[in-house]
Amino acid sequence: MSKHGGAAFCECYRELYGMNVTIVRYFNVYGPAMDWRRVIPPVMSAFIIRMLRGEQPMIYGTGEKRRDFIYVDDVNAFHLTLLEDPRSNGRAFNVGSGVNFSINEIYKLIEDLLRTGLEPIYKPDLPSEAQVTLADISAARELGWEPKVDIHEGMRRSVQYIQERVLQAIESSGGQRT
Repeated sequence: MSKHGGAAFCECYRELYGMNVTIVRYFNVYGPAMDWRRVIPPVMSAFIIRMLRGEQPMIYGTGEKRRDFIYVDDVNAFHLTLLEDPRSNGRAFNVGSGVNFSINEIYKLIEDLLRTGLEPIYKPDLPSEAQVTLADISAARELGWEPKVDIHEGMRRSVQYIQERVLQAIESSGGQRT
């Protein structure tokens, strides 16, 4: 509801004050600099960090929830498209890949990269989570934008970043998420 309220607020300002307003609805953005410090971090960074540390990843629910993941570089490219294209004014755009994956599939993709042999631990489902997210990116495509980084390449880049930058930060903090 808060997202709909925010969009209505923006639309009101556009109408009342003639402001250029574009609404952007982000799906699951991942890649370097994901906020891995959250109590429940984004699934990809959580899996990668735990698996690189030799810990089993945790999956909430059955792992069959499906999410549309979009790599951060593709999101940034879309931001530039919005800044340069006046057709974006007064419109709303979904920013996702237009493809979704189950959480079990994400685990498998990471395991295929890391080859840890670690099986996930299944925990009780988190309340109020959507079963499926899938972005309709047709409006973004009308502006000429397309996601370019597929899930395999994005995952490889994410693993590399976490190996090189995040694990060092965790270890220097005594293993705590700071």
